[in-house]
Amino acid sequence: MRSLTHLVLHHSATDATLGVGDPEGAALWAAIRRNHQRHWARTVPGYVCDYHVAVGPTGVIFTGQPLAMVAFNCGNARLDAVSIAVCFLGNFQVAGMPALQYAAGVQLLRSLSEQHGIAVSHVILHREVPSERTGIPGFTACPGRWFPSAAMRTALEDHGGGGSSRAAMAR
Repeated sequence: MRSLTHLVLHHSATDATLGVGDPEGAALWAAIRRNHQRHWARTVPGYVCDYHVAVGPTGVIFTGQPLAMVAFNCGNARLDAVSIAVCFLGNFQVAGMPALQYAAGVQLLRSLSEQHGIAVSHVILHREVPSERTGIPGFTACPGRWFPSAAMRTALEDHGGGGSSRAAMAR
């Protein structure tokens, strides 16, 4: 098993299929997986998805890339190598997160951080990941301006997690 030291939080930046015939996000998740598999099929045999796990709008948890395999999710190979990529289905650049999704997400993050000994200070937003080329974070808006990062940080800290990076999560 690879060493896991970080959780990187994303949004799918998609909203076209959510709520209309796909309230849990299962069809959207299947499409995301197919797209990622097609992209990596020739270069990475057995590749499943750029995310290890996803949380749908109703709180359903979907599996993606096996944790034993790197998921190419954040534009930084060093961080990809040691992180678990968690995708929240939806576009939080334009809308807030449903309560069921938030609750399931917090529970999932608690479980993953406890299971793998990941400090709360190592739960980061995709937009906080430094670019490999420049070393400067902010090359993306992911997981969106309405992602409830401050509330999630507080919920994880209140649960007895590791060090704090509340200021970074609140951006």
